[in-house]
Amino acid sequence: MFSLTPARDDTPAQLHLKGDLTLYEVSMARDQLLGLLPLPAGPWQLDLSGLNELDSAGAQLLLAIQRALSSIDQPTTVSQVSPPVHELLTLLNLESLYPAAPNED
Repeated sequence: MFSLTPARDDTPAQLHLKGDLTLYEVSMARDQLLGLLPLPAGPWQLDLSGLNELDSAGAQLLLAIQRALSSIDQPTTVSQVSPPVHELLTLLNLESLYPAAPNED
């Protein structure tokens, strides 16, 4: 579900999410995420391109991740968003909480 890519040079650390993040997976995902703590110092990018399905429970976990990183002054952006995730974040009016990272050319 989660994998980490450490920061290199001027690139932020990345937290990659893969699979589904719905009511059925949130508990397992939360446990896996807690196993990664403490997270290295940021800045951070959340890569949501590997998420196939997201519901409101999964969105709550994403908000908790963003809030936890922000509370320790770790800037967090979203590097990529899969179409189903973008659709739900737009529907819930949450895309403003996850400003997209600038595209690299």
